[in-house]
Amino acid sequence: MSETLIGAVPDEWLVTTLGELCAQGGGDIQTGPFGSQLHASDYVETGIPSVMPQNIGDNTINEDGIARITQKDAGRLTRYLLRTGDIVYSRRGDVERRAWVRDYQVGWLCGTGCLRVRLGDSADSRFMSYYLGHPNVRAWIVQHAIGATMPNLNTGILSAVPTVIPPLLDQVAITALLGALDDKIAVNDRIGQSALELAMAKYGELAVSGHLSRVIPMSDCGQWLSGGTPNTSDDSYWGGGIPWISASSLKSPWINDSDRKVTVLGVENGTRLVPAGTIIFIVRGMSLISEFRIGLTQREVAFGQDCKALLPAPGIDAAVLFVAIRSRTPEILRIVDHAGHGTGRLATDLLSKVTLRLPGEGFNERTTALLRPLVEIGATRQAENGNLRELRDILLPKLMSGSIRVRDAEKVVEDVT
Repeated sequence: MSETLIGAVPDEWLVTTLGELCAQGGGDIQTGPFGSQLHASDYVETGIPSVMPQNIGDNTINEDGIARITQKDAGRLTRYLLRTGDIVYSRRGDVERRAWVRDYQVGWLCGTGCLRVRLGDSADSRFMSYYLGHPNVRAWIVQHAIGATMPNLNTGILSAVPTVIPPLLDQVAITALLGALDDKIAVNDRIGQSALELAMAKYGELAVSGHLSRVIPMSDCGQWLSGGTPNTSDDSYWGGGIPWISASSLKSPWINDSDRKVTVLGVENGTRLVPAGTIIFIVRGMSLISEFRIGLTQREVAFGQDCKALLPAPGIDAAVLFVAIRSRTPEILRIVDHAGHGTGRLATDLLSKVTLRLPGEGFNERTTALLRPLVEIGATRQAENGNLRELRDILLPKLMSGSIRVRDAEKVVEDVT
C-alpha cells in the first residue's frame, strides 16, 4: 500500500500530480479569458452560454441565469470553448467547487474568472472530477489557494494537486456508481425546476384572471431584516450546525443548507437568525449582474450582509410571496447598480418600492392551494438530494482509497436510486 493525500491506496495505483496527468494525456490547465477580452457589454440575452464562477455548482454547471455571448465572440475565443469531460474551477472565492462538462455543454465558454482542466486521454475525466471532490483534495486546494480574505487559484496551484489514479476498469466502475447518484440528483433538480416554472405560469394565469387584484410595494409585504458575518478568525463562531447563507451560497430557490455553518455563539455575535418560511435574496454580489437570486428557507438559518431577508406579513403566504417576487425579476434587475469589480448592488429603497400582485379578497386560499404544493415539490426533491449527496460523499473517499469495494457499495446505491 502507498500513503497518499487520500490515504493508503494499492501499490499499482498511479501517484502523480494533476498537471503531470494532463500533460501525459495531451491536455492542459488553462485560465478563461480576461476582462479585457470580454466586456460586460458583450453579453447578450440569447447565445452561447458562458460559464462564470457563480455557475459552478457541485460537479455541475448551474444554468439558471447563465450569461451568454454571441457566435462571433465565441469564434474569436475558440481556445476557451469547452469540451466534454473538461473540469471547470472558479479562480477566486469558492475555489474548491468544480463542474464536470457534459456532452450537451460542448462549445460553451470557459468564462472570465474560471480555470479549465483538460485531461486528454490520461484518465477517465469524470472519475478525476470525483477525485477532485474528495474532502482531502478539496482541503488541499483551499489550503494552497492564495489570499486570506478572497482565496485565489491559478494554473500552478491546480497543476500541483496531488493525484491518485487507479487502473482504468476501477475508474469506470467507481464513476458508474457515483454517477448513478448524481443522475438521480439531476432528475430531482429537473423536477423541482419544472414544478417552480409551473408555479410561475400559474401565477401569471391568476394575474390575468383577476385573482391577484391586490397591488402593494414590497416594503409592505413583511418585515425586512439585514444579516451579518461573525468574526471569521474566531473558531467558536464557525463550524456549528446552523447554515449561514451568503451571496455565494444562495444558489437554490429552496434554502436548507450551506457550505458554511455557524454556532449559536456565532449567531449572537454578528449575524441574524430567521425561521423557515423566510424569503432571502441577494442585494450585493457578482451574480446580480445577470440574475436575481432568491430563496425560501426550509429551516432556521443565518445569513450575511450581502443578503436581505423578508418575513411575510400576517395573511401573506410565504410560497405565494416568493413566487410573486420572482415574477418581478426583470424589473428588479433593471434597478441593479453596477458597482466596481463586476459587482452588482440593489439599493433597499428602490427594491422596497417594487410592487407585487397578491391575492385579492376571497382569493387567498385558492391562490395558496394552487401555488404552495408546486413550491413544496421542489423543496421535497431538494431535501432528498441532500440525503443522496450525503451518501455520495460518504462513499466517495472510501471508493477512492479502495477501502470499500464497488460491489458492496452498489448494494447501498441500488436501494436509493
